[in-house]
Amino acid sequence: MLPSNCVNTAGTGGFEPLTYQGTPLQAMALLQATLKSFPEATVLHSDALTMQVIFTTPVGFRDQVDFRINPQDQRIDFRSRSLFGLFDWGKNRSRMQAFTMRFEQQARIK
Repeated sequence: MLPSNCVNTAGTGGFEPLTYQGTPLQAMALLQATLKSFPEATVLHSDALTMQVIFTTPVGFRDQVDFRINPQDQRIDFRSRSLFGLFDWGKNRSRMQAFTMRFEQQARIK
């Protein structure tokens, strides 16, 4: 069972993977475009198929989101978790719901 401060697209995480059309490069561009709408996000690492991002809340709590592009299935899996404590008052869930909506909007624009 996942702690209450973690959401993901694997198993019991409660989220469907993000889907995209095109190449992994286009998927990465969609992730980057979506992240621009989150000023609290800082990309720590990025390569052709993965991205690691830190979101910092206004009071200084840090949450880590790992994205992994699956080119065969044209999907992006993610895991979002708090780096402090075992409970985050639903922040990771609400942030990833908003991220999913904004990602889908970006995908429709492209």
